[in-house]
Amino acid sequence: MKSILFNFEKNTNNIYILCRILIGLFFFIAGFNKLFHPIFQGYMFNTISTIGFPFPQFTANFTALFECLFGLFLMLGLWIRISSVFLIIIILVALFTHDLSSIPKELIPINPATGVYEMDPFTWLSYFLYLPQTLYLLFLILFLFQGCTGLGIDTYRKKNI
Repeated sequence: MKSILFNFEKNTNNIYILCRILIGLFFFIAGFNKLFHPIFQGYMFNTISTIGFPFPQFTANFTALFECLFGLFLMLGLWIRISSVFLIIIILVALFTHDLSSIPKELIPINPATGVYEMDPFTWLSYFLYLPQTLYLLFLILFLFQGCTGLGIDTYRKKNI
């Protein structure tokens, strides 16, 4: 049992790096698609317009650029904390303006004869935690507090200072 725990502890840094690179890759690809792929550009523009942000085209491009750029920085291990802050802001805005409204207000059973149920707090929380943005937010908070650990440009720069 001790050797299993030791192996887990020994690989913690590698798991952290893998998570940081994969989440950075996710944001990079998502932002890149929103910048350069016509279908995703349309989705982003429609979402921003529906929410009612001013200057929807500029806001969509600005958000997509930051998502792409800071996702790349996260992957490379460059300015991890700054990148995390900007990506956290993007995630929070998306959560509060778009994603929270996707959580149902009431539960509709399979058998309509039983009636509609109000949403209790624990069920609402399970819907909230099921949103992928919540997981990304938790990882970004981890990256914010942990900074660049292991493989990354920031680690290389610290060693050479």
